[in-house]
Amino acid sequence: LYFGQAIPYVVVMVLAVVIYKDFGISNDDIAFYTSWLYLPWVIKPLWSPIVDLMGTKRLWTLVMQGAIAAVLAMVAFAIPAPRFFQYTIALFWLMAFSSATHDIAADGFYMLGLRQHEQAAFAGVRTLFYRLAMIAGEGGLVVLAGKLEKRFGSLHKAWEVTMFVVAAVMLSAFLYHLVMLPRPIEDARRSRN
Repeated sequence: LYFGQAIPYVVVMVLAVVIYKDFGISNDDIAFYTSWLYLPWVIKPLWSPIVDLMGTKRLWTLVMQGAIAAVLAMVAFAIPAPRFFQYTIALFWLMAFSSATHDIAADGFYMLGLRQHEQAAFAGVRTLFYRLAMIAGEGGLVVLAGKLEKRFGSLHKAWEVTMFVVAAVMLSAFLYHLVMLPRPIEDARRSRN
């Protein structure tokens, strides 16, 4: 769950900058436009009551993972487009809101899905998987794009395939959680009230 929480954050906050730098976007434009991408995580308390009051945390988590996978695939399709910068900024903005909403739902689900003593026991596991996703995103995906660039001889193709790989990872997380994520009674009870 927390691996899936960190991946879109890394893509929006780190990979977007690397992609734009690789494609020769000016530092001024990168700094200006990508700095706005952090805003959804700052203002997520504004819509967290909606996530708390409508539906279950499990449903919100699954829907956001599916949405993030779809947006990542759209980013991959947008990379070769003539106006890729405008398209990808808009898609990263959408992914940032989806990811921030996923954070709200996943953190709430974690609290509902485990008893108090289990929450403490799994705090380290939660942090471990979040950090592994950070390493995989900040290092592994950049290395993958570099290797693909050498293989294809095309920067656009390398980042396009890399974004499809990340979309597949998020789709896998969605499918795994669709089956494996528990259905806490408290989550269902809370959504009926």
